[in-house]
Formats: sequence, structure tokens, C-alpha cells
Amino acid sequence: MQSVERNERFELAYRFVTETQESIFLTGKAGTGKTTFLKYLKEHTAKNTIVAAPTGVAAINAGGVTLHSLFHLPFHPFLPTNAGKQELLAKIRYNKQRLQLLRKMEVLVIDEVSMVRCDVMDAIDTILRSVRWQHAVPFGGVQVLFIGDLFQLPPVAQNQEWQVLQEYYSSTFFFDSKVIQEQMPLLIELTTIYRQKEELFVKLLNKVRNNQLDAEDLEILNERYIPGFQPDRDETYITLTSHNNQAELINRQQLQRLTAPPYTYTAKIEGDFPENSYPADAELVLREGAQVMFLKNDTVGRRFFNGKIGVVHSLTDDEIIVRCGNENIRVQKETWDHSRYTLNRTDGKLEQDVLGTFEQYPLRLAWAITIHKSQGLTFEKVMIDAGLSFTSGQVYVALSRCTSLDGIVLLSKIQPSVIFSNQQVVDGQKALLPKGSLPQRFEEARKVFVQQLLEELFSFPQTNVATKQLQQSISKHKFDLNEEAETWISNWQQQLQQLCIVAQKFLLQLNELSKQHPLVEENAPLQKRVQDAGNYFIPRLEELQQQLKQHPLITEHKTAADEVNEQLNNLYVILHTEIYFLQSCKQPFGITQHLKHKLNLVTTRANLSSYAANKKQTATGITNPELYFQLKEWRDRICDENSLPIYMLANSHSLQDICTYLPFTKEHLLLLSGFGKAKVDKYGDEILELVIDYCEEHNLTTNIEAKKAAPKRERKEKSTEAKVDTKTTTLTYFTEGKSITEIATLRNLTAGTIEGHLVDLIKTGSVKVNQLLSAEKLQTILNRIELYPEQTNTEHKLALGDAYSFTDVRAVQNHLAFLKLSEV
Repeated sequence: MQSVERNERFELAYRFVTETQESIFLTGKAGTGKTTFLKYLKEHTAKNTIVAAPTGVAAINAGGVTLHSLFHLPFHPFLPTNAGKQELLAKIRYNKQRLQLLRKMEVLVIDEVSMVRCDVMDAIDTILRSVRWQHAVPFGGVQVLFIGDLFQLPPVAQNQEWQVLQEYYSSTFFFDSKVIQEQMPLLIELTTIYRQKEELFVKLLNKVRNNQLDAEDLEILNERYIPGFQPDRDETYITLTSHNNQAELINRQQLQRLTAPPYTYTAKIEGDFPENSYPADAELVLREGAQVMFLKNDTVGRRFFNGKIGVVHSLTDDEIIVRCGNENIRVQKETWDHSRYTLNRTDGKLEQDVLGTFEQYPLRLAWAITIHKSQGLTFEKVMIDAGLSFTSGQVYVALSRCTSLDGIVLLSKIQPSVIFSNQQVVDGQKALLPKGSLPQRFEEARKVFVQQLLEELFSFPQTNVATKQLQQSISKHKFDLNEEAETWISNWQQQLQQLCIVAQKFLLQLNELSKQHPLVEENAPLQKRVQDAGNYFIPRLEELQQQLKQHPLITEHKTAADEVNEQLNNLYVILHTEIYFLQSCKQPFGITQHLKHKLNLVTTRANLSSYAANKKQTATGITNPELYFQLKEWRDRICDENSLPIYMLANSHSLQDICTYLPFTKEHLLLLSGFGKAKVDKYGDEILELVIDYCEEHNLTTNIEAKKAAPKRERKEKSTEAKVDTKTTTLTYFTEGKSITEIATLRNLTAGTIEGHLVDLIKTGSVKVNQLLSAEKLQTILNRIELYPEQTNTEHKLALGDAYSFTDVRAVQNHLAFLKLSEV
């Protein structure tokens, strides 16, 4: 590691991010290594990490994305009210992959946080709580690393925006957001300054930063005021300005004074790369003698760094030589990426996709630059006009760009009135200061994180939730599924619960063992118990996984199968994931080792199905099973080719009848259940061919006489009265004012069946949704469905919580269907 990475604060901050769940505000004066820290974290962390920044240029420099592109944030102010939250969530449209991305994210890094406005922070919090289904936890449980210096560039809020926001916030700074007030991040300040080595200059900068300059200090600074200063031709001074047009004017004028012919270098831009995020000029115009600044670090030869100043020595159409001191540097083109975070569809891992590239020489004219664009850069010689109307912190940023006091020339004297720090920043930073010892806080936070990881390992939280979802789907479609379905899922659930009971006892043992030694990696008894637990639980969960693969669920109803299959496969994938996580217990358990193991998970894909057309059934209770499977294969093929539901051709009872009675003629077929003349005429020859071939091979004959001899069900006399639909009967009682419970008692049906009748009738308009749901429930579910239209009713139900039922969600869906039909 470089020297900047070796100091104690740097190491402690890194361990806080990677070995605890604490949210951190990493700050520090200019030149203390915040950018280096972020680069090192990205290269070494074992957590799923996303880096974002408030502006396009800051995002490109940080190797991340903008906050607005990551969260699809609106550009108008966000109001932290219930109405404001509902409006935000209603307008956001995330596809399934974006939802998975935000749910899989473990660490969110927000770089240059000093420029992030308070309401933007609350909008991000609102979104993460919603999409991650953790409404009571700040940022939906995501660990957040804030990086920046509050004494540098502040957030931007137009007057009309602040007129609205000031009713809810004390200032525009991120620390005054509601979410930060609810849970303060731990402030860690990098204190070792690497940019400046002179003790006097460092002290002066600190006093400027903290608004503590006295008359003597101001006099020392103003000794650098040199009226009418003009640098020599070989001196590479850069002028720092407060406004972009000032910097552009200086650069343009200086370039025009040169007599050498101009060369224009056009950037090669491919794919999607927003213009406001260009890291260099799209049209770079240079002349020999032009003063330029490098825009990237030379990671190979280390000949230059981002911010190094030089002079163009020579130019051709395809070559630029820049002289820095006594060295001539041949400049190569560099490529910047504009990327987005995605989940790999194959293995489910979080990765960055390149959307576009920007290729250009990493240079810009450098007679002048704005203070805003100079943030994070280091210069040896600067000229500053501090008499201009700088904002709070700009004088500090400008002065702190330089490596020494002797390298600064003031073009106007610094007046006491422009040396000011925002009192809100001073107070805000004080409020964030940690109480007590940071190392002690780290040890406690690490123990909590270890406990959290072990509880996630041995409580099987996701498997429990997914099992409940599958059980609810089976219960909902119990009349469409085979008789074994409910018994099977009940037995499966009981086995899981037994394991959970054992796991809870085991976790209590771990709690006691953890008290013997605070460091899990050195706690031998705890290590042995974790390893034993892995050996105990893995084979038992694998047995449950095998039972899931061999599930007996069968339905001939495609709609029921679709919902049940979704839950079956979801449970299988989650169970596979939790088994994989437990595999880390086979090695000595440690935070970094376990997180790396988790990061290497390759998501499996299951193809479990309950649909009879896709289901390989067992032969239990079936006469002539070989023939049954031949007929089933034929039926499934015909249904697939003609997009027919299987009950339209031959359900399992019809196939079993054929196997039992072995029809040899079409007249025989007409005697079997499910076969009418039209079906026999169309498919009879194919069925009979399969039956006769099978019988000849096995020396069998027809058994149709047994069918003829079987007692026939007595036909009821057809009633001359029109049959009343069961839902209509329910509606009649409901219209009379009877409750669901009363109707169920009168009709000798369950309350759930009656409720189902009424929910179905919403689709026809016979029942209004507000007759079954309160206005609050209705609006909440409507907001949810509008926000995530691609999600299933099960996902909506899970996100809404226990206060809402599947029937509630279905009622609103039927209400929307009725409204859609009404518009036609």
C-alpha cells in the first residue's frame, strides 16, 4: 500500500466499513487521502458495493454512477411528508433487475457528500425502505459510507427551491436530512495531511477552514499578495476562479496569444455518454507552448498525476508531447467509462456494465480552472483572486489546492469578510463527532456484526418467508391441486420448523461462547460449534431441497400452476443460497472469509413445475402405467403444439380411464369420461393406435365390458328452474346487508369462500372495492401496484406486511380490471 494508506485512521475506517454494519461519514481536510481510501475500498471489499456521486463528473472520477441515475430521482425538491413519499414512490418505475440490484446492495458509497442536498438524502432513504421491504430501518438496512468534506463545496439550492424546503429542513446539508437525524453515521476524520508538509501553512489552512484567522494570520497570508504579478514563461501557474466563464476566458485569451498553429483533437465517443459528464473537452484545441493539466494518474510509469501542470512541447496530428520540468512526456489517449450497475443474469452477481466510452487525450488548458473543478486536485503553483464573491468554503478549497504557501500568489488581498465558514457546517460536524473511543466502538460494532452474520446463517430467514409464500399459494389453489398438496407442504414446513427450533437453541449457545473471547477468529470453542452446526444443518437442508425437487404437486390448471411454480422455484433458489452460505462453516469462520464466500455465490436456476403437462408423475395407483405415460406424453405434445389447456383434451382421470378399460374402438371411447363425439372424431384414431399397440405388445385385450357393467350414477331430474349461480346467491345476501360471516353461516361455506365470491364480483362491478376495503388500505395497495406493476400479488403482499391479505391485493387488482373494462 502507498504511505497514505498506512495511517491508523485509514485502517480503522476501512475495517469499520468492511467488518461492521455501521454507516460511516469519512471526512478530512483537503489532501488527507479520501479519494485514495475510496479506490482502495473498491479494490478490496468483499461486500456488494455501489459507488455514487451527486454530479456526472464526480461519478466518473469516483468510478461510479450518479445518484439520480441509480435511483431515478426527480429533479424537483422532495418533501419529507407522507404525501411527498407516496408521490415519489408512485412516479418511480423500476424494472425487475433494478429492484434486485437495490435489494442485493450491501454498501452504498456516496462520494462528495458535501454537495448532496438534504431532501435528496431523504428521497434515497424513502426508496430503499420501500424496495427492500424494511420500512422501519434507515436506508432499508443498507450500510452507507458518506465521503466528503463539509468545509468545501456546499449543496446547490435555488432560491425558489429553498423557499419550499426551509419549512422542513434547518439547512440544505445532508446531515440535516430526516434520515441522518434519525440515525447519525459514525464520523471518522482522516487527519494526516499528505498534500502540504509545511507546518505553518497547515496551521493557516486549519484556521481558514475553521474561521479562526486572527490579524497576524491574515497578515501572513496577505504577504502572498503580489500586485500585477505576471509569471515567467517557464513558470506553470494556474489561476483559480470562482466562475466557469472566467476560467474559459483566461484560457481562450492565453491560447490566442500563442503564434504556433492550432491542433484540434476530437474525442471518440461511443455508446451512451452524457455531455454533462464529459471528463475532458470533446474538442481539445492546443498550440505549442500551451499550459495544460493532466486529467488522469499515470498508474504505470507514474510520470504524471491528475492535476499535474506542464507545457505543450510539440504537436502533430497523432502525437502530443508535454514538458514537465526537465522531462518530456509523450501523452497517450485515455478512455473513461460511463457505466451502470447491473446483476449478472447468469450468476446473479453485482457488476458494472459499460454504457459508453469517452476516448481523448487526458489534458485540458490550465492557465485557469474553477475552484469547483479543482476539488481533489493538487498544484504546486496557483494564482488566486480571493477578492471575488466566493461562497462559504471556497477560499479554503482554493488555498488548500497548493502544496506550499510559497506556491501561492494572491491577485487581490484576502479580506476578513471572505474568510468565513458556514456556522451550520461547524455545528453539523460537531453533532456528528463520535463519543468515546473509536477502537472500542469498532470492537463493539464488530461483535454485533458477527452476531448478525451468524443469525442470518442459522435462522434461515429467507427460507422461512419463501416457505410461507408457497404454503399460502397452495392453500389458495387447494381445489385445483391434487389431494396430497396440502399434506406435503405441511409436512415440509414442519421439518423446517424443527430445524429452526434446533437452530435457535444453537444460537443461544453461540451467544454464551462469544463472551469467552471477543474476537471470533480466535475463539476456538465458538469455531468448533460453528463447524459442527454447519455439518449438522447442511445435510438436513439438502434433504429438504431434494424433497422440493421431488415434490408431488400436480394441477391441470395453468393459472394455478403459474403461481405455485413461481413460489416453488423461489423457495428452491433461496434454499440453495442458504445452503451455500452454510458451506463457509467448513472453514474457520471469520468476517472477511465469510463475506468473500457469500460474494462468490452463483445463483442457481430451478425448473420445478406443478403443471400436469410438464410433470413427471409417479405410477402409484395407475393401471398400465407405461401406457399412461405414453398417453400423457402424446397429450402434452398436442396441447403444447396447439396452445390448449390440458383439460380441453384429456385430464388425468380421462387418461386413467383409458388405461383401466383399454378401449379398442371409437364407440368404446365414447363410454369413457371426458370424451364426446367431436373429441373422439378428432383425436380417437391416435388414442386407439397407442392403446392397441400397447395391448398387442403385452398380450392384453380390452376391458371395456367392466366399464359397461359398472353401476351408472343416477341422473338427477333436470330442474325446470333456472340454476342460480353461487356467487349471485352470495351477492343477494351481501346486498341485503349481511356480513361475510353471516353469509358463510347461512350458506354452510367458509368465510374465505364468501370473501372470494365478493372479490370476484368486483371485476364485474356488482361489488365496489370500497365495500370491502378501507380508503387507506385501497390507496396504499393502489400506490404499491402503480409503483411496481410487473410484480406478482405475492410480492405486493409481502412488501405490504401482515396488515394486508392476498385477498386485499386481489380485490384491488380486480377493481383495476373493472376500471379498464369500463374505459373500453
